[in-house]
Amino acid sequence: MSHRPEKVAEEIKHKLNSAMSKDLMELHIGLVTISKVMMTPDLRIAKVYVTFLGNREPVEKCLDRINFRKKHIRFLLAKHLNMKYIPELNFYYDDTLDYADKINKLLNEVRKEENKSE
Repeated sequence: MSHRPEKVAEEIKHKLNSAMSKDLMELHIGLVTISKVMMTPDLRIAKVYVTFLGNREPVEKCLDRINFRKKHIRFLLAKHLNMKYIPELNFYYDDTLDYADKINKLLNEVRKEENKSE
Protein backbone atom coordinates (compact mmCIF):
# COMPACT_ATOMS: atom_id res chain seq x y z
CA MET A 1 0.00 0.00 0.00
CA SER A 2 1.23 3.46 -0.91
CA HIS A 3 2.12 6.11 1.64
CA ARG A 4 1.54 8.89 -0.87
CA PRO A 5 -1.96 9.86 0.39
CA GLU A 6 -0.58 10.34 3.91
CA LYS A 7 2.33 12.42 2.65
CA VAL A 8 0.08 14.58 0.48
CA ALA A 9 -2.38 14.98 3.37
CA GLU A 10 0.39 16.19 5.66
CA GLU A 11 1.65 18.64 3.04
CA ILE A 12 -1.87 19.98 2.46
CA LYS A 13 -2.35 20.36 6.21
CA HIS A 14 0.77 22.53 6.52
CA LYS A 15 -0.06 24.63 3.45
CA LEU A 16 -3.67 25.16 4.53
CA ASN A 17 -2.66 26.15 8.05
CA SER A 18 -0.47 28.93 6.69
CA ALA A 19 -3.03 29.99 4.06
CA MET A 20 -5.90 30.06 6.55
CA SER A 21 -3.97 32.11 9.09
CA LYS A 22 -2.70 34.71 6.63
CA ASP A 23 -5.32 35.15 3.93
CA LEU A 24 -8.67 34.44 5.58
CA MET A 25 -8.65 36.74 8.58
CA GLU A 26 -11.58 38.68 7.10
CA LEU A 27 -13.93 35.79 7.87
CA HIS A 28 -13.92 36.86 11.55
CA ILE A 29 -14.18 33.32 12.88
CA GLY A 30 -11.21 33.42 15.19
CA LEU A 31 -8.17 31.25 14.78
CA VAL A 32 -8.77 28.40 12.35
CA THR A 33 -6.51 25.39 12.79
CA ILE A 34 -6.33 22.40 10.51
CA SER A 35 -6.17 19.43 12.84
CA LYS A 36 -6.25 16.61 10.31
CA VAL A 37 -6.43 15.99 6.57
CA MET A 38 -7.46 12.68 5.05
CA MET A 39 -7.00 11.98 1.34
CA THR A 40 -8.76 9.54 -0.93
CA PRO A 41 -6.38 7.03 -2.57
CA ASP A 42 -6.70 8.82 -5.94
CA LEU A 43 -5.76 12.16 -4.27
CA ARG A 44 -8.84 13.89 -5.72
CA ILE A 45 -10.72 14.61 -2.47
CA ALA A 46 -9.39 15.89 0.85
CA LYS A 47 -11.38 15.75 4.07
CA VAL A 48 -10.14 18.70 6.10
CA TYR A 49 -10.89 18.72 9.83
CA VAL A 50 -10.79 22.18 11.41
CA THR A 51 -11.02 23.64 14.89
CA PHE A 52 -11.94 27.20 15.80
CA LEU A 53 -10.36 29.08 18.68
CA GLY A 54 -11.60 32.45 19.86
CA ASN A 55 -14.85 32.52 17.93
CA ARG A 56 -18.19 33.46 19.44
CA GLU A 57 -20.39 32.10 16.69
CA PRO A 58 -21.81 28.60 16.30
CA VAL A 59 -19.59 26.05 14.62
CA GLU A 60 -22.08 25.56 11.78
CA LYS A 61 -21.90 29.24 10.87
CA CYS A 62 -18.10 29.14 10.87
CA LEU A 63 -18.09 26.08 8.64
CA ASP A 64 -20.54 27.78 6.28
CA ARG A 65 -18.18 30.75 5.98
CA ILE A 66 -15.25 28.49 5.20
CA ASN A 67 -17.26 26.44 2.70
CA PHE A 68 -18.37 29.67 1.03
CA ARG A 69 -14.70 30.50 0.45
CA LYS A 70 -13.77 26.94 -0.55
CA LYS A 71 -12.83 27.90 -4.12
CA HIS A 72 -10.57 30.69 -2.90
CA ILE A 73 -8.91 28.38 -0.38
CA ARG A 74 -8.34 25.80 -3.10
CA PHE A 75 -6.83 28.54 -5.30
CA LEU A 76 -4.45 29.51 -2.49
CA LEU A 77 -3.51 25.87 -2.05
CA ALA A 78 -2.82 25.46 -5.77
CA LYS A 79 -0.23 28.25 -5.59
CA HIS A 80 1.83 26.24 -3.10
CA LEU A 81 1.40 22.66 -4.32
CA ASN A 82 2.99 21.07 -7.33
CA MET A 83 0.35 18.48 -8.20
CA LYS A 84 -1.40 17.51 -11.38
CA TYR A 85 -4.80 17.85 -9.69
CA ILE A 86 -5.60 20.03 -6.72
CA PRO A 87 -7.98 18.02 -4.54
CA GLU A 88 -11.54 19.04 -3.82
CA LEU A 89 -11.71 20.26 -0.23
CA ASN A 90 -14.45 19.14 2.15
CA PHE A 91 -14.37 20.87 5.53
CA TYR A 92 -15.56 19.23 8.76
CA TYR A 93 -15.50 20.34 12.36
CA ASP A 94 -13.09 18.36 14.54
CA ASP A 95 -14.87 17.94 17.86
CA THR A 96 -12.03 16.04 19.50
CA LEU A 97 -11.17 18.94 21.81
CA ASP A 98 -14.80 19.37 22.84
CA TYR A 99 -15.08 15.66 23.53
CA ALA A 100 -11.87 15.64 25.57
CA ASP A 101 -13.09 18.65 27.57
CA LYS A 102 -16.39 16.89 28.27
CA ILE A 103 -14.60 13.74 29.47
CA ASN A 104 -12.30 15.83 31.65
CA LYS A 105 -15.27 17.57 33.28
CA LEU A 106 -16.96 14.23 33.94
CA LEU A 107 -13.80 12.83 35.52
CA ASN A 108 -13.48 15.91 37.72
CA GLU A 109 -17.08 15.47 38.88
CA VAL A 110 -16.40 11.83 39.76
CA ARG A 111 -13.29 12.82 41.71
CA LYS A 112 -15.24 15.44 43.65
CA GLU A 113 -17.91 12.88 44.51
CA GLU A 114 -15.25 10.41 45.66
CA ASN A 115 -13.62 13.07 47.84
CA LYS A 116 -16.97 13.94 49.44
CA SER A 117 -17.75 10.31 50.23
CA GLU A 118 -14.39 9.73 51.95
